[in-house]
Amino acid sequence: MKRLIVLSLCLMLSSCGYHLMGMGRGVVPADVDVVRVIGNDHSDQFISNWIAYLRDNATYEVIPAASEKEAGAELRLGRLSESLTPITYDTSGIVTVDRMTLSGEVSLWQNGERIWNSGAISSYEDIDVSGGPTTIESAKTRIRSDLETQWMRQAWLKLSSGF
Repeated sequence: MKRLIVLSLCLMLSSCGYHLMGMGRGVVPADVDVVRVIGNDHSDQFISNWIAYLRDNATYEVIPAASEKEAGAELRLGRLSESLTPITYDTSGIVTVDRMTLSGEVSLWQNGERIWNSGAISSYEDIDVSGGPTTIESAKTRIRSDLETQWMRQAWLKLSSGF
């Protein structure tokens, strides 16, 4: 019986802790209570949505760049790029499916130094382009919105986990 208890205690000590991922503050230092979000060349709507997403999920206060409140760290959004790549063609060589990809990165700065960088974050979805121009543009608008939400979720997971 003692061996079983000792073995189980040893196994608990050797666990990786992956189950704790996202449970803490991630890469944001413990002494930071306020984080300022700075977006480079992003639409005001995207920045507002990103701040709202962070406020819903973060344990610290999130403020926009224009706020005069003192912040302990800055969360900077790298330039988001959007690309549209044909991936499927019909027998006559006309594109039938495009892949829309949204890519960018996030970095955390404190006292003028970068303390963390997310690396590339990408989200993508396929668009059926066999309909008319109105249908295609409508699909692109809807998918762009979905991709922004997916991108924010991925960025948050990286920020909160540190990976």
